[in-house]
Amino acid sequence: TSPERRHGFDFWHAYGTYDAHMRPMYWATDTPRDGAFYVDQWGPEYEADVAVRYLNNENGEYRDPDRPFALVVAMNPPHMPYDQFPQRYLNAYEGKTYRDLLVRPNVDFEGDSAMSVLARTHTKNYFAMMTGVDEQFGRILAALTEQGLEDNTIVVFTSDHGNSLGTHGQVSKNTHYEESMRVPFLVRWPGEIPPRQDDLLLSTPDVSPTVLDLMGFADQIPAAVEGVSHASVIRGGDGARPTSQLYLWVPVGQPEWGRRGVRTHLYTLMISKMPGEPTEIVLHDNLEDPYQLENVAGENPDVVERLVREELTPWLVRTADPWRR
Repeated sequence: TSPERRHGFDFWHAYGTYDAHMRPMYWATDTPRDGAFYVDQWGPEYEADVAVRYLNNENGEYRDPDRPFALVVAMNPPHMPYDQFPQRYLNAYEGKTYRDLLVRPNVDFEGDSAMSVLARTHTKNYFAMMTGVDEQFGRILAALTEQGLEDNTIVVFTSDHGNSLGTHGQVSKNTHYEESMRVPFLVRWPGEIPPRQDDLLLSTPDVSPTVLDLMGFADQIPAAVEGVSHASVIRGGDGARPTSQLYLWVPVGQPEWGRRGVRTHLYTLMISKMPGEPTEIVLHDNLEDPYQLENVAGENPDVVERLVREELTPWLVRTADPWRR
């Protein structure tokens, strides 16, 4: 990514995203396009090393110590291939089996399908990867504390998607199921954000304006930003709250087709429209059926109609989605 396309970041250490976790590829700030380099180290560990060096800022090499900074660390694992990680992270799960770890009735561990094999083979590895990411993220937090930055730094921990890993017979992401849609979103700012949990229906486009608002830049959020700031909710629980989250899956080059839906506190609705196929409607009652084992759309046409009218259609209008036709 050439400097003019780095969205204002002046320190750059970009991962090559080719899924070789034990020998990842990077471009540094001044690396030319054809000068990518490889590191013989687990990706998250190396990236934490780089982040810690940035925070420690020895001899002022990485940043101006008198100016604020925004540091983004994007680790690839837990991600396929699931067997590429330091084996020491399996120690936390010694004596455990996949049945001890993935205690969900919506995964067929004993079947012969590829998804059953995936779940049996890699559940333990996936948990080990998460343990490794947790350890490396902890190193970054420790560096903040050591540099005296803990109380004056907003820390956000989140992910771009979840992972099915065989649940519902699905391989990974892009589905409407909870395992794919729900991701962690933790915000820490000592003295400013009280420790608590919240059931706010946050969506990915809301992250940028929310963080900018927390930083004091509410009046500088560009009008083109599609998300909404929920900084007031995060600060103390008060503020407007969305009644749903939009779900969408778009086939490449075919924005008028694919899947659309919403997730509310009670329901998940998914409607699929694909060329030459009948329209599919799926409704899950997430309160009565938290593992989404039953499609209850047929028994609840009034709920489907209401969710389409009150939740999905406003989202589609707001985003000018050609799927709505």
